[in-house]
Amino acid sequence: MSYEDFWFVDTRDQPRNLRRYFLWFILLFAFVTVGSILAVKTMYNEIEVLGIQSSDIEITVSEAKATNVNGYIKGEINNKSENDINGKYLCFVLLNSKNEIVGTEFLSIGELSPSQLKTYELKFKANNVEGFYVAVTDKTL
Repeated sequence: MSYEDFWFVDTRDQPRNLRRYFLWFILLFAFVTVGSILAVKTMYNEIEVLGIQSSDIEITVSEAKATNVNGYIKGEINNKSENDINGKYLCFVLLNSKNEIVGTEFLSIGELSPSQLKTYELKFKANNVEGFYVAVTDKTL
């Protein structure tokens, strides 16, 4: 076998080999990306809505999931009153399986006109969250 038998020296085979390696790289990248997305999604478990306290604002939770270190809560708020709402916050009290508070998060509502619907998403970092309460407050801690 001579030195000129290698693919990187033989210019006739080089473009075909480079295309092959590029295709293998793309396939490997796609496989790793899809696998990691599926692995991360399966780590999230549903968490329970233990209570919602609000008078003028209707709060709905569409999705609430958490891992052992972080999580997210998605939903919608709707102004059921006839007045504009401004300067209010959603307060999320995060609890573990023993009903101990593991975190408190606040999310600004902003300005909400009568009958206006607004979506929200809260991302939090707290350990072993199993459930949460939601309430509307005037100020944060």
